[in-house]
Amino acid sequence: MGTFVAQVGHHQYIRHTSPAFEAVSNSVRAPAIPRTLRAGLGWAVVFVGLLAKITLAKKTIRDYSDPVVALASQRKEWRRPVQEKL
Repeated sequence: MGTFVAQVGHHQYIRHTSPAFEAVSNSVRAPAIPRTLRAGLGWAVVFVGLLAKITLAKKTIRDYSDPVVALASQRKEWRRPVQEKL
């Protein structure tokens, strides 16, 4: 929730402190991308990275098998010596 509040606050700050479009100083440069769009794309990258990390963590937890339980299930019971009949 804090990340979302920070994003909204950052967007408000950018919107109030900078013009919507930047002037292009060089004709060789690619067309200027509005600062708000760049900021939004940056936040999108952060959110996608966060969602990917959460998804991978859930997959790791779901696929986790306890090594102690796995080892205990693989152990064979000791055989008792067979007593010979006389």
